[in-house]
Amino acid sequence: MPEKSIREMNWLERGHYALATKTFRATIIGAIGLGLVAFVIGLGLYAFALGGQYVGTAFNLSRTAKGVLALKSYVDLEPLCSDVYAKYKSLSEEELAKNDTPEYEAIFSEFKDRDDYKKALDTLTYFKQTSDVYDIYLAVYDFDRGCLVYIVDPEDDESFTCYPGYFEYANAKEFNDMISWTEGDKRPYQIENTEKYGWLATSGLPLKNQYGEVYALVLSDVSLSQVGRGMRVFTLQFSLAMFVVVNLVAVFMTLHMKKHLVKPLNDISDAAQNYIKDRRDGRRDATHFSDLHISTGDELENLALIMADMETDLSDYENYLTRVTAEKERVGTELALATRIQADMLPNTFPAFPDRSDIDVYAVMEPAKEVGGDFYDYFLVDEDHLALVIADVSGKGIPAALFMMESKILVSNFAKQGLSPKEVLRQVNLQICDHNKEEMFVTVWLGILDLTSGKMVCANAGHEYPVLKSTKGDFELVKDKHGFVIGGLDCVRYTEYELELEKGAKIFVYTDGVPEATNEIQQLFGTERMLDALNDARDGTPKEIIQSVLWAVDVFVGDAPQFDDMTMLCVHYIGKEEGDDLANSKILTVDAVPDNIEKVTDFVNDELSALDCPLKIQMQIDVAIDELFSNIAHYAYNPDTGPATVMVDIEKDPLAVVITFVDQGRPYDPLKKEDPDVTLSADEREVGGLGIFLVKKTMDDVKYEYKDGKNILTIKKNI
Repeated sequence: MPEKSIREMNWLERGHYALATKTFRATIIGAIGLGLVAFVIGLGLYAFALGGQYVGTAFNLSRTAKGVLALKSYVDLEPLCSDVYAKYKSLSEEELAKNDTPEYEAIFSEFKDRDDYKKALDTLTYFKQTSDVYDIYLAVYDFDRGCLVYIVDPEDDESFTCYPGYFEYANAKEFNDMISWTEGDKRPYQIENTEKYGWLATSGLPLKNQYGEVYALVLSDVSLSQVGRGMRVFTLQFSLAMFVVVNLVAVFMTLHMKKHLVKPLNDISDAAQNYIKDRRDGRRDATHFSDLHISTGDELENLALIMADMETDLSDYENYLTRVTAEKERVGTELALATRIQADMLPNTFPAFPDRSDIDVYAVMEPAKEVGGDFYDYFLVDEDHLALVIADVSGKGIPAALFMMESKILVSNFAKQGLSPKEVLRQVNLQICDHNKEEMFVTVWLGILDLTSGKMVCANAGHEYPVLKSTKGDFELVKDKHGFVIGGLDCVRYTEYELELEKGAKIFVYTDGVPEATNEIQQLFGTERMLDALNDARDGTPKEIIQSVLWAVDVFVGDAPQFDDMTMLCVHYIGKEEGDDLANSKILTVDAVPDNIEKVTDFVNDELSALDCPLKIQMQIDVAIDELFSNIAHYAYNPDTGPATVMVDIEKDPLAVVITFVDQGRPYDPLKKEDPDVTLSADEREVGGLGIFLVKKTMDDVKYEYKDGKNILTIKKNI
């Protein structure tokens, strides 16, 4: 499709996209298509005929060779074939696995010194040298393993010679036809393209003993390279002829279409342009389409008549459309603004608390309409208490969004006053019931987590059950006691319950839009599928856990429209390690991009300057920072971008600086990479690994661990 409209095109571009040009191209394409069909059929018949000729050559040569080899007065080949095959069958799977190796060839070397082998080799060599054949050889087919076992092969090129006992896997059907062939049957053959030999036509006949038992096959290979050369000549000749015919047909069709299609269409187009021009100039009484007088007797004439009828009614329609469009634009603008306001009301910057390593929070809200009634919230009541809120307002659209904003503000305000969860819900309920003339309501789950002990106090006002994952367990529902919804009755009192979160535990809360997501056949996603999706990502970060649920819902729902708002909040309670004192650590969190390497280096150097760090040690540390942060920037989140945290600690006795790099990207241990051989020159040495090698050599200690979904790399340098 052209990027410009026809009005923006110059005459050359218009000619390129003109109907006549398209007709010419369509005719060319159609004729080429028909020609290609004819070409494929002709080429196939040609290849079939020439291939049949080569198959006949291989068959006749095998037949002649069979007659000579079968003369007992000349040589009796049955003992040779039987002995080689018996030796092959006696080998173990380990020995057979050494096929096409000098060790395997040595097993059968004794047969090359036998007179019957030499006579057969001389005979087959003569046939190969005096005929137009790629190869003629003697072999036995092993139906048990689907292998062709070679007995005698007069190949001049040692790289292609198949010594006695060598085997290749082959299709059993074709070789079964060769073994069972009798006079009067059709010629047995096989055509295949092998990596080793190229395209070959293989035909063979059985050698039988005095009892009529087949003990070997005489096989002939004929190269089909001539077929390929013939097909190329045929292709060239056919292409030249088709080029001439196609162009003649295309020119004729183009001239015909110009007269009977393109000109009437251009007349209609000119009338439309003149109509628009007059409308812009204020003239509304012109009859452009009625004056065309197109009499083609087909759809073009009908189109001109329809345009003439439309011309008389379009004025009123334009006025109506203008009013409707203006109204829709106003509503759309207001909805877009409401969507932005609602999104801004919810915390949506992640990581939520970049300066804290004891918690990780992630949340998402996907409204069913432009705005929704769900909301989530999380905030620190004080340094040691984290409040978590998730709620679902009755109804959808703008009324629910307004009620949602009011509810969120009230919950946040009362919680930040230090009230308990049950008291927060009680106060919010009283405030809403005082002026709830529309009788709307909201379900709320509120939990306040003590970050020092892991104790969480919760209250539930008619909301969905929360889901808890212990440190080593799966996600499981916490079937807590529900209170009445907020906004229903002003006399309701709420109860609390406690959850004990171990370090590493995770809690997941959600609205009913998740389990009640509906597919095209009206099936619900359900709680069980939600738990399965959570446990599929049980060891992931909160973001990965929520994305797992979103993906599972999306796959389940398919093309069905979203029925309800979907909101999810997940918290990973990491806790503090024994003896951990973040207050003594200097912490910097930045985006893991190369442009921030200088910022990280300056941050660490500020701490080193306070220690009067020698310049040499500072330079070594700067090189290590450049290498390690560069690795995080390029590989941790690629192709996305994520946060990286750098912590600086100072140890005393002896004085040392400890720098820790933390990211939440894909697991990667750079210390596992093998050290480069620095004794080699730069041209001989493999690319990569030198930077990490220098870090390990210059630092006094380097450690890596992957814990709680995070890469943690620590370097230590004595000062």
